[in-house]
Amino acid sequence: MGKPSLILAALAADALPGIRFVQVQNLTIDGDGLTTELLTTDDGRGILLKSPKTAVAATDLGTEVRALRVLKNVALPFSVSALLGQTSPKAIRQALAFEYVPGAPIDLSRVRLEDPLINSIGQALARIHSIPSSLVSDAGLPEYQPAQRVRERVAEFDRAMDTGKIHRDLLERWQTALLDVNLFRYQPVVVHGGLRSDVLLAEGTDIVGVTEWRSLCVDDPASDLAFIYGEAQPEIAAAITLAYEGSIRADRNLKQRANLYFELSLATYLLQVMALGDEEGIEEATLMLTQLHQDLVEGLLPSLTPSEFATSAPEVITPISQAASFTAPVTIITESIEVVDLAEVQPIAAEEKHEKPEDELF
Repeated sequence: MGKPSLILAALAADALPGIRFVQVQNLTIDGDGLTTELLTTDDGRGILLKSPKTAVAATDLGTEVRALRVLKNVALPFSVSALLGQTSPKAIRQALAFEYVPGAPIDLSRVRLEDPLINSIGQALARIHSIPSSLVSDAGLPEYQPAQRVRERVAEFDRAMDTGKIHRDLLERWQTALLDVNLFRYQPVVVHGGLRSDVLLAEGTDIVGVTEWRSLCVDDPASDLAFIYGEAQPEIAAAITLAYEGSIRADRNLKQRANLYFELSLATYLLQVMALGDEEGIEEATLMLTQLHQDLVEGLLPSLTPSEFATSAPEVITPISQAASFTAPVTIITESIEVVDLAEVQPIAAEEKHEKPEDELF
């Protein structure tokens, strides 16, 4: 194996022939499955060179390419990346070159109520959710209906319950929410699907860039707000949601589902680290879930009860203490998406699909 610097130079020259690079910075994140380098050209441009280390990472890169192709057809108030080139089949390994999006990752722990960044975050999320769903479906990216998503989350709930590491009070709180059909009456929209503070880039009081689009899909808008309720103080999360709701038509139970998804993400993390046999991760996940239960005991967690109810009879809920499981196995079908050359793609029509009424679930 050659020296990393020489391999990098060879990959960059193959992906972007004729461009000279004067500086390199390693941005690889542990566990991401990618080798990521920030290259600076002799004319001051930034280019991200991403090389997958696993088959899963290669598929994720293919999905991101397809998502960025969709976003080229949309006017957004912030910058997104673009694919600039990729290595040829004869290259020592696969690598893709992307335009670098400048900006500083936001830190929700430092945001204050009077900070104009709150409005910019809410409006950025609303703009993503306003992208025509037809663009995503025409690109072959995933679309998830409410009933399907509930089944998947209930199946994951079952697996988390079986670990024996989550307090019964939390399990009953989540079970009650997951079985309440009124909570999941929402219209699916285009969502980023992987929002975290570090993918929202700011300059001053404005969101100027959004990165990491590999999970773009049609899904529950609350899934994009869940990280806010996990990272921000309650009053900041409420203010961002209010700014979001001022820019888009939102259902009345958005906040409840966002909170639920954040709480369930801790159980998801527990399952992931247990599958890896990561003892340190298991301890970390258990501590987070213990703290969440303490917040529940102290009355600090928000209600997950829907703000409006259907006229049908309520679900009959079996307490966790009396049930080992309450769902049948769920089969989840995922797509395998290959990286394709943007130059070969025909423009995508931007017509919007007919939407269901907000209160139609199935």
